[in-house]
Amino acid sequence: MNRPWLFPVLICCLFARTAHSQLVEQALKPSNQLAVPFLLLSTDAVSSGMGEAGNALLSDNSTAEPNTAMANFLERRFGVSITYTPWLRELVRDRKLMFAGGFYRFESQMTMTASLNYLSYGQIDLIDINNVNMGSIQPTEYVGSVGISKGFGSKFSLGMKLKLIHSNLYTGADAAVSRQAGTAYCVNVSAFQRFPLNSFHNSEIAVSVNIENIGPKISYYNRADQRSFLPSNLKIGTAFKTRTTAEGEIGIALDFNKLLVPEKPLNADASVMQSIVSSFSPGGGLGIGDIGASIGAQFCYRKTLSFRLGYNLQGDERSPGSFFSAGMGLKRKKIGLNLAYLSGNPQRTFLSNTMRFTLDYSM
Repeated sequence: MNRPWLFPVLICCLFARTAHSQLVEQALKPSNQLAVPFLLLSTDAVSSGMGEAGNALLSDNSTAEPNTAMANFLERRFGVSITYTPWLRELVRDRKLMFAGGFYRFESQMTMTASLNYLSYGQIDLIDINNVNMGSIQPTEYVGSVGISKGFGSKFSLGMKLKLIHSNLYTGADAAVSRQAGTAYCVNVSAFQRFPLNSFHNSEIAVSVNIENIGPKISYYNRADQRSFLPSNLKIGTAFKTRTTAEGEIGIALDFNKLLVPEKPLNADASVMQSIVSSFSPGGGLGIGDIGASIGAQFCYRKTLSFRLGYNLQGDERSPGSFFSAGMGLKRKKIGLNLAYLSGNPQRTFLSNTMRFTLDYSM
């Protein structure tokens, strides 16, 4: 029996320790399965603690990752951060998501960013329908990025980021298909606008638009009709920030997102633009279930201690799922530590009962 283990099999491994060859029949069917879906997640515990919101929220705890255009307005000139997420800890012990990134403002209106995202699925045991051990695999995925933010005055900026993807899920060959590590590239394009409200306690409203992961499909096989979509996504965010007292500050953020990936499989030769347009067509996913929202709030005291709450609502089954979140942060001079806890229905989201830790340094 041929066993062309495809990407959908490994996604199913997020919920199970072993992969079964009963799923082989899915291998040769056209699919719109999303590759590297963890690119839809935030990369820091600050946004995670606010339900993945904060695409337009500027604060002393902000990083450049949620929105590259926002990097030019960060309070510090230089910063680096590391995020560690022990994933699905209740099921396995060796699955983790890690991130390292930083930014540097080398001119008054120009900031560069760089980052590396790493996901390890841990050891996955393979067995066939006869419960015969077929060995084990350790899938890993890497995403490296470089970006630049350009400011136009004190209120508006644009950003662009290039990502390089290496997804090594399962390699090998048999009579039916040859499997390989997938490589791809994509870009993020973003814009950020500030609206200061100086007459109202030095408050501010901000709006952002971020088009994420735009690029050609990724292939894990030697077949042109077996390519998977990257998780292209449109995110629109708004935020309000105000001082409650001389020492306290409140920030509220609201983000909306829509997958720019059609629900129905397209022709293998369809271009990136055709895929994006199809995601808005009546048969391609336009509807309430295709749009997600996240809302969050944080209170900062003396720019030292922060408390956060948030909720992420996702109706599309291709998204990570809905969850509540809470977080806190502590900043002392140049060093900050942020924690976030995500809680959701284990049957609806693989982020249920997940802790995230971010350590940052800025100056």
